[in-house]
Amino acid sequence: MNVLLERLDGLCKNLRLDALPPGDVHAQFTGEKTPIETIIAFLEVQYKHKLDKATALRIKKAGFPHVKTIKEYDFSLQDGVTSDQMRRLCDFVWLEQAFNVMFLGAPGLGKSHLAVALGYEAANAGYSVQFTTLDGLIRLLKTSEISKQSKVRLAQLHRASLVIVDEMGFIPMSKAEAHLLFSFVSACYERKSLIITSNKGFDDWADFLGDAVLATAILDRLIFKCEIFNITGDGYRLRHRQTILGRR
Repeated sequence: MNVLLERLDGLCKNLRLDALPPGDVHAQFTGEKTPIETIIAFLEVQYKHKLDKATALRIKKAGFPHVKTIKEYDFSLQDGVTSDQMRRLCDFVWLEQAFNVMFLGAPGLGKSHLAVALGYEAANAGYSVQFTTLDGLIRLLKTSEISKQSKVRLAQLHRASLVIVDEMGFIPMSKAEAHLLFSFVSACYERKSLIITSNKGFDDWADFLGDAVLATAILDRLIFKCEIFNITGDGYRLRHRQTILGRR
């Protein structure tokens, strides 16, 4: 039997299949099964391994700063988004229809957490996802013509089904940078979904973009087909700090 298993293991390697699963392989794939049933069971295991590896690779390529899940988010601390709403978004009908999602609110409310968690679920569901901060996106757009690395990274964003742009509005932009952002949003418009997090209300976008006309044009494309969540509350970090101070 060891000779047969060695031959099977060698064939798996030649066919670029995964190594044999641990445990009693003979008992797992034979037993009362017919030869055809045994082959099917073996291939089903291989197929699951293949899917798991592909999912892990999508998550790695997404470039998440950290992996966050919806279950880890404390919905009791904030208003404006519920666990039911987030679970509903996980059917990804909106992604298939190139709708956007925006999380708006003050710093510390978990906007990035929700964006990453939704992106993580999308990657697990088989969609290609890319994460970037707005600052990182602008750097790519400004250097893509002179940097091969930036050009490759920007191409990844354009190929993805879902792009997360985090921290919109934290740093003021020049008019030239705002034009670059407009070009990127226009290229994505009705072709792919964006998840945007921002600490600015829509009335403030003209200030940080430095141009009211551009702000209107960008917002027009972002919110045309969009689920918008205005999150309010004390925020995790402030609440956590108050808890610590209360213990002193």
